[in-house]
Amino acid sequence: NVPLMNSLVLYTAVHAIMQNAGQDKNPVTTGASMEIFLKLSRDLDTEGRYLLLNAIANQLRFPNSHTHYLSCVLLFLFQSTQDKEIVREQITRVLIERLIVNKPHPWGLLITFIELIKNPTYDFWRHDFVRSSKEIEQLFQSVARFCLPQQAVGQGMPPGTLGGADGVSPAAQS
Repeated sequence: NVPLMNSLVLYTAVHAIMQNAGQDKNPVTTGASMEIFLKLSRDLDTEGRYLLLNAIANQLRFPNSHTHYLSCVLLFLFQSTQDKEIVREQITRVLIERLIVNKPHPWGLLITFIELIKNPTYDFWRHDFVRSSKEIEQLFQSVARFCLPQQAVGQGMPPGTLGGADGVSPAAQS
């Protein structure tokens, strides 16, 4: 049920944002809202998880608290699902599906994907699904070239991928 999933995601995000307003702790990695997102991402079947991730991606729009929170949720889900490579693949699929269509792309969507491919914490370029076939790898490289500024292409990516020299971004070297 798509409307139910969209409503659940938005309500959970709004509740988490309101609950953590004015607090110094990291609202993404703690709390009942994050537990709900983690539980759903682990326990839903493939179709249900796809609907969940699409509902989250629907909120990646212009700069606001919803976009920030749900961008962090997606990135946290990508990082925290060590045993579930399928979740990472589905997160990537949802983002890529939205980026391969004609412009303009929502700001939050671009920022989330750029963070995913540039930040060495997520180790995006080393996952098997990125290199599952030559065509898929070329698609990721093409989208990365589009999303990243020219001077940043290759940073945070392994050698041989989009011209990355050492696979470590300058921020990670300092």
